[in-house]
Parts: sequence; C-alpha cells; structure tokens
Amino acid sequence: MSERERWREAGSILAKMTTPYDPEYHKLFVPRLAAQPFFDKSQFAWVEALEAKTDVIRGEMMRALEANGESFLPYVTLDHGSAMEEWQELNHSTRWSVFCLWLNGEADEANMAFCPETVKALASVDQAHISGACPNAMFSALSPRTHIPPHTGESNARLVVHLPLIVPEKCGSLRVGSEEREWKVGEALIFDDSIEHEAWNNSDELRVVLLFDIWHPALSLKDREIVNALVAVETEFKTRNGLATQMPPMRQGPRPIE
Repeated sequence: MSERERWREAGSILAKMTTPYDPEYHKLFVPRLAAQPFFDKSQFAWVEALEAKTDVIRGEMMRALEANGESFLPYVTLDHGSAMEEWQELNHSTRWSVFCLWLNGEADEANMAFCPETVKALASVDQAHISGACPNAMFSALSPRTHIPPHTGESNARLVVHLPLIVPEKCGSLRVGSEEREWKVGEALIFDDSIEHEAWNNSDELRVVLLFDIWHPALSLKDREIVNALVAVETEFKTRNGLATQMPPMRQGPRPIE
C-alpha cells in the first residue's frame, strides 16, 4: 500500500466515512499478516516475464472462447435455497463465467490442451498449493453491464493475480478494501482477496482476465507446510465427524458506512 493510500484511508476512517477492512476468510486465517489490499509488482520476480506473454496468452484465450465457448462455465454456483440476495443475478449465470485450468487444486487437462503456452507461463509463477483449495487458474470473463458484489475469499495465505487480457474502454474497476484499480491490458494486479472486494464491467463489451492465486510473499517454505498441515487436520476432523468439508465460496464482508 502506498503512503498516500494509507493516509487517505486513515482520514476516511477518522471521518467515519468507512470502517477498517479487516481480512475475512472461509477456510484458513494466518494471524499477523498485514491486511494489504494491493501488492507492488516489484515484490514478485516472475511478473515481468508473465506480462511479456500477454499477447500469446490472450491469443490462446480467444481460441478457447471461439472453439470451446461452452467450457466457459458460471463462476457462482451456490445452492438456490442458500444463495444470498446479492448473488441471485450471477448465480448459475454466464454473466460471470470462467474457463478453468486449475480449480481447487485439480487440473483440467482438456482445457489445458487449448492453452499450452498459458500453462507454461503459469509454471513459472509461485502458485499457491493448498490441499483441496489451490492452485486455481482460469480465464475470468465478465459480461457487459455486470457487477460482482462485495465478497471475500478463503484464506489470507494466498493472493490473487489478475492479468488483464481484454479491457474495453470505460470498463470499470476492481475495488479491494478502500482502494480501486483500473485494469490495463498486460499489467498485472496482485491483491489479497481475503479483504472485501468487488468489480464492475460498465462497458458494452466483454472483459477478460487471467486469474490465478499465489502464495503470500511473507510466508516461508516452512509456513507453507504448516498451512497444508492445518488444512489436512481440519479436513480429517470434519470427515470423521460427518461435517461439511467445503465452505460456501463467497460471503458478504464489511460495508462502507452510509
């Protein structure tokens, strides 16, 4: 977080325009990690090489979309009886659709075959590996005039990356906590999705990003092992006791003060 954004947020909280955006999570919370909305790309050595492959990745995405468009599936798939009101419009809808390469740690070999260069590019990044949850990597397509409501992710142990591939004029932005960023083709955005976030496509055309998750840079190799050990223990406990092993994928986070 830049100093400017830090103190702008402090002023907003002091004026009671907003409340602090603390991490919210569904699966695992790692204490004492700073709640930072966006991360500086310079912290990640692989970003420049990934951004340089934007045209190749976009070309593979376009071929997948044209030849295999039915594999772009709804991202939000909540049970109709439990879906919250704010998700009704997007639930089981292709207005927000994804073409998955990895989902909850499982590779989609058929989809990967459409995108070999994208798969190679992702092999060079620090993808998070959390049992039953990560890695995730997908083309995320947002239809015209579509809003993704405020929500939070599963864990602050991982960060989410957007590599913008198609960004129409006047598309809109991504808000994480109190900060907003506009997508720019070929310029990665890296953010903590355990902080409330939302996105807009206000244009009349499709917006597409390559979306994937990476380890939080403050976690050591030993920390990553502990993350997986904790998740494994939780899963075993729930399995033995007949409890649900998967949390709902999204939920409402704290909102700005009206």
